[in-house]
Amino acid sequence: MKRVIGLLSAASTSPAVTPIVIGLFFILYIVVAFFTDETLIALMELTRKSIILTTLLALIPLGCLCRMVQDIRRYLTLRRCRGGDVAAVATELFDETVELSPQSGFSALEGHLQALGYRTGQQSGVLSAWRGVSLLPAQLLFTAALGCFFTGVILTTTLRSSDRRMIIEGESMPTPGGGGGIVERISLSPSTGAILAKELTMEVGGASAGQRKELFGLYPPSLHGGAFVYPRYIGISLHVRFFSPEIQSGYENHYTLNTFPPGKEDSAVIPGTPYRVIFSIPQVESGTDRYIAYMTGKFPLQFKLLKGSEAIFTGSADVGSNFTKEGYRLELLDARRLVVTDFIRDYGVFFIWAAGILLIAGGCVWVPIRLFFPRQEMVLLVEAGQFRASSRAEGRSRAHAELFHETLDFAEGAATGGSER
Repeated sequence: MKRVIGLLSAASTSPAVTPIVIGLFFILYIVVAFFTDETLIALMELTRKSIILTTLLALIPLGCLCRMVQDIRRYLTLRRCRGGDVAAVATELFDETVELSPQSGFSALEGHLQALGYRTGQQSGVLSAWRGVSLLPAQLLFTAALGCFFTGVILTTTLRSSDRRMIIEGESMPTPGGGGGIVERISLSPSTGAILAKELTMEVGGASAGQRKELFGLYPPSLHGGAFVYPRYIGISLHVRFFSPEIQSGYENHYTLNTFPPGKEDSAVIPGTPYRVIFSIPQVESGTDRYIAYMTGKFPLQFKLLKGSEAIFTGSADVGSNFTKEGYRLELLDARRLVVTDFIRDYGVFFIWAAGILLIAGGCVWVPIRLFFPRQEMVLLVEAGQFRASSRAEGRSRAHAELFHETLDFAEGAATGGSER
């Protein structure tokens, strides 16, 4: 039983768990790629539905937690070694362990180590020497970052939900949970940042009196009602009235059109009839911002009326005007900006952001310690007439090993000199 527990413990704390799991998912990714073009989405959906794959992915954060516990226990054990606990001086905790002939004492050795720049402590037959700062905080931050990242991946894969809505200027914010305020203004303007070319802003008034106005942009994503707000596409909401020889009373409706960038076509179907109107925004002149119509809110439109597959007429008009030809009349009553927006509930994002913060913090701790204050330790003890010396280093190990063997030579020389006297 102890052997089984030992094997499970070794497996849970092994650094090999992460690359093995990632390798298995990479192989699965290659296999899925043979059957679909949307490989990543298909793999996420497969993982969401498979308890085995989810459990396999969960081995990474679980292994990170076990390694953090192991690192803390190892650090506490090393502190007990320096405190004189002979039983805690285990060979596996050190890089090198050497046994020598019995020594009479540590007085000369302690002075020698202090001269080499080590701080020393001596208790109960144990002489410990150390210098530098432990990398444990950085190791814990790195391991926690890895665990948080894959925890976020698991939550995103298994619990993520998306709801696509159209946000239209002048109408209520169509939030999944309800209770959205009025979309007072949607604006698109040149960005002042270094990443995005355009800055999209949606101004939403409070749902009730006293609530402050909310602003939603492209980046970073805003959080509203527990869901992240991701704008995806821009378009227009067009109010149209249509007359034809068969429809003397006219037909009136609002259409949402995805007509950006200019030149892109979208159609408005007249239900119950063979008529369909194809709308587009004209291409702009060279040197003019192609999104100028959306930025100004003035939408010149080109259109083509189809009856089945037959083209009846083509034309162009500004919003607020009308077009009449051969008994047909098309009135463009109003147009408003709209943004096709995804409301995504994804709590894994918080863990992924936390992973990034922990990774940066770990790097800020690790770099100066590793470069300027690497941890180096020696523990020398006399037990049952035997002298045993152990050494470990977290940086500049070669220089530390040279000093360690120099110390052993000094110890043997001091013992030989003492016996001759």
